[in-house]
Amino acid sequence: MEIISTLGFDLKLLLAQVVNFVLLLIILRVVVYKPILNLLDNRKKMIEKTVEDSKKMEERLEKLEEDRKTVLSDASKKAMEIIETSKKEAEEERNQSLIKAKKEIAQLAERYRGQLSEEKEQMLHELKKEVAELVMMGSAKIIQREFSKDDQHRLEEVIKDELKSVKHKK
Repeated sequence: MEIISTLGFDLKLLLAQVVNFVLLLIILRVVVYKPILNLLDNRKKMIEKTVEDSKKMEERLEKLEEDRKTVLSDASKKAMEIIETSKKEAEEERNQSLIKAKKEIAQLAERYRGQLSEEKEQMLHELKKEVAELVMMGSAKIIQREFSKDDQHRLEEVIKDELKSVKHKK
């Protein structure tokens, strides 16, 4: 201890300073160091939680993106199926309309043919009637005229020739 006093150290003062230093360390540790460590620890936990939440959100976002792609793909396939079905239905409906139109046209044509045939028969009947009337009028005029023997002979020859030609045609 003499060495310490020869060096100029006061043991009481040194001991008081060491106690003061230890007390200061304890006070700083309790008052400053622990709250700072707690603050840093809380901050570290919060950052870790934020990173973990961020990863979870990224995973969820990726899953949502995959789901969106799947839904879009399915929707696209269904849309194509609907379009194909619609095209087939439209083609079938067009074919049925064409068949129906052709049937209607055929019915109209048949009806008009029947009408034309009836009109033709009626016209022929009227024509025969008019020809018969003209023949009767011509015959009446001929009869009203006096026939000479030559006229009678010529008329007989014409009638005979006509009768022969009609017999040959049958």
